[in-house]
Amino acid sequence: MQLQQVSALPVALAAKEGEPAFSTLSRNASANASRSTAEFCTAMGVGKAAICAGDPQQLKALAALTGSSGTDMILNSPHKISEKYTELHGHRFLSRSIRKHDLAICPICWREDLSLADGHLDGCAVRWEWLPRFMSCCSRHKIALIELPYADYTTCYDHVLRAELAEGWLHSLEERVQQQALSVFESVALERLEQNTQMVDWLPDIQIDTLERWCLGLGAFIAEGTLRPDASPLATRRELIDLGFSVTRAGHAKLLDEVDQALGRHSTRLSKTWFHGWALQASMQDERRAFRDIMLGLIKDQGDYCLLSRHQYAPPEVQVDACIKKIAETTDRSRKWVRRTLILDDLLPNGRVPVGLDVRVRLKACTMHIKALAESFGAEQGANFLGVGITLFEGLVSERVITPITTKAFKKPRFSADMLDNLLNRIKALVILQPGHALRKDMISLSHASFVLRCPAGQILRFLEAGELPGSYIVTTEIGLAGLRISHKELLAAIRRQQRADLTLEEVRKRLALSSRELRQVVAAGLLHVDRRRPNGLRNAAEFITCDDYEAFLARFQTPKTAAQHLGRTPREVTALVIASQLSPVISGSDARVFDRENILSL
Repeated sequence: MQLQQVSALPVALAAKEGEPAFSTLSRNASANASRSTAEFCTAMGVGKAAICAGDPQQLKALAALTGSSGTDMILNSPHKISEKYTELHGHRFLSRSIRKHDLAICPICWREDLSLADGHLDGCAVRWEWLPRFMSCCSRHKIALIELPYADYTTCYDHVLRAELAEGWLHSLEERVQQQALSVFESVALERLEQNTQMVDWLPDIQIDTLERWCLGLGAFIAEGTLRPDASPLATRRELIDLGFSVTRAGHAKLLDEVDQALGRHSTRLSKTWFHGWALQASMQDERRAFRDIMLGLIKDQGDYCLLSRHQYAPPEVQVDACIKKIAETTDRSRKWVRRTLILDDLLPNGRVPVGLDVRVRLKACTMHIKALAESFGAEQGANFLGVGITLFEGLVSERVITPITTKAFKKPRFSADMLDNLLNRIKALVILQPGHALRKDMISLSHASFVLRCPAGQILRFLEAGELPGSYIVTTEIGLAGLRISHKELLAAIRRQQRADLTLEEVRKRLALSSRELRQVVAAGLLHVDRRRPNGLRNAAEFITCDDYEAFLARFQTPKTAAQHLGRTPREVTALVIASQLSPVISGSDARVFDRENILSL
């Protein structure tokens, strides 16, 4: 994407040594009297979210704008690789290991910055060394870091605004100074980040934050047994991390000895400890793979190690054969079919339990899978069970109201009997059960409603579950959904309500065929009112435009796409007419393709 050309800043503050891009952005927004970094980015033509995520192209644009080094800014800024991982100073971290809402600063560093900037807050910068959550103090001054005041998620990376919003906080920096030296782990971790050295010689290329969690759990086990380390105070956690790190760094043999001695000292099982569950929590997490292998080695050891945690079971091959025999007898299937199905569905690759997985847990999953397949229905059987036609049943599948069982043992989809039964029970719980209800004039069946009103059956069932069809009932003398009766008037009203539901900003952008920047200009000009809210408590806030506001906008203005629908032309042809007639947009000084309705429709 080509960046918009912008003029030079009235006040350009270059990035300080070790300063990430979001800190430079916050300081320049404050120095240039912007109310927020979002407003500053809109004016300058750069993306706030992209800068906070460490997008190299946007960081170079910000560096050019502020007179900073683009290479240094990219190196010192957190770069979001994916939803799970973030890169900082050339090293990968879990995104949750990098500070965001809990940004912390060194009070002495900020007092020095304030004195150099004549008391102006835009002189105070964040350093990249303070971003990892395991760093609890400033390496330069040996002072404990303090968290910035927090307002809301929109100001997470706007440290200047966060400090300004808390009245009197900046003047209390001197009172918050607390001496604290770097721990052994923090010193070695900082050295790895700066010089790319190895933290543990026999465990190369381990993520720093993952090693920190391992050391915390190991230290807590050695010192306290089954202690949950997250419940400990910060000072205690730092001591436990250093203990676990010293044992891990000493070598694999030292680790085995310390674990074995701790098992006897605390008279506990390894499986009861926190770091045992942490290491085996997920088999597909790459960052924990080395520690998972260590833990599996501890569990499998038949010598002096981990005997208190090991249960004596038959060999895995014997357990697998016995389980397959039992499943075949229970489901009335042949052993050959059961084994072949489990192999095809990757539950028993090559006919055995994969190395590293718990045999009994995996065999339990095999039993449940075969039982579900044995009791499953095909499409026609499922349709008969629900009392609907095969076409309507396939529609419910395509709308994901019904999902097939994941299996390669059958050529055609199979559907769980329990899932279909749960669907019927949910519907029956929402409607009135009538053994012989007189059919009202406006009551229609599910298939009739889907055909006449062109409304998918899955959407009708969602209306029903949302309580928008209160007059519905089921005739119990008919099979399943065949007895469902829905009010034509209620369904029509529900469809109309759905069509007039509030639109998201992205939906409006697609309808008007505008770019995101053009739509933001329309909103900033006051032509469209945006309401920012959370649809529910579990999702992030989103921007909405009411259907009435959208229709009022179209009554006064048009874009080439919406005008093309009225003129019977293509949007490209309308754009050519606009250029030929030199029609000006309604927003002066803007390139947003929004024109007066009467002018564009008269072309």
